[in-house]
Amino acid sequence: MASTETNSSRPWADGPFELISITSLGYKPGEKVAPYHSMAAEMITVHNCLLRGINSVYLQCINVERSPDSVPAFIKYANAWGHILHEHHTTEEKWFFPEIEAITGEKGIMDVNVEQHHAFDEGLKQYNAHLENAETGKEKYDGTKLKSIIDSFMPVLWKHLQDEIFTLKAFDRYKDKTDWAKWTKETASKVIKATQTADGMVVDLPFMVHNHEVAFEQVGSWPPIPSIVFFILKFLYFGKNSDWWQFAPCDRSGKAKDLPFAL
Repeated sequence: MASTETNSSRPWADGPFELISITSLGYKPGEKVAPYHSMAAEMITVHNCLLRGINSVYLQCINVERSPDSVPAFIKYANAWGHILHEHHTTEEKWFFPEIEAITGEKGIMDVNVEQHHAFDEGLKQYNAHLENAETGKEKYDGTKLKSIIDSFMPVLWKHLQDEIFTLKAFDRYKDKTDWAKWTKETASKVIKATQTADGMVVDLPFMVHNHEVAFEQVGSWPPIPSIVFFILKFLYFGKNSDWWQFAPCDRSGKAKDLPFAL
């Protein structure tokens, strides 16, 4: 597919692994969601950043080899995706899912989603291993191999990303258990605070921002950071690995841009 925002016929990061629509929660784009669906809507945005990220890797992993000087930065960009995905699921299992169990009173409510984490774990290990070995010189970077590895685990991962939204959608059964909108806001703040590390500010945050399209279904600016603070963070930290973000599907303002090596 090609983004309507880029006015280009070249493949873009809304495929081949399809993005998740807010319509899966029963809302129209731009429509305000009910408080008990706040976390599901937030998670759609996060999952779509991850999907754009792996789509941008998948579409460029072979053709980037035509530009040997670009390969080292591409490896780091692709490796960042694997690291962020791992951290995302570790965070869910350590405190996000346990909090949901405590609020709902339903022990094991998220177990099926945890089990799905293990289903694509081996493929993700192979993905990370090839990139790390290529970065250290233990093996030559091979875009065809990387694409094959992605094909081996992404169908399962995509299903997990979609299924987790359906699990969160069912929180309408627990709408009186807590102020879900407040909890979602507090949870997002905790995640952002946890990102305030040396790597987080120059890798995790800019990666996600460069994989968030503000125009998609009228989502708007993300993550939920005051605009002046967001501006300062971008100014201070986003230039550190600027050569990585050439492979990302969006600029730092969230506007879609062409993928330079898309096939």
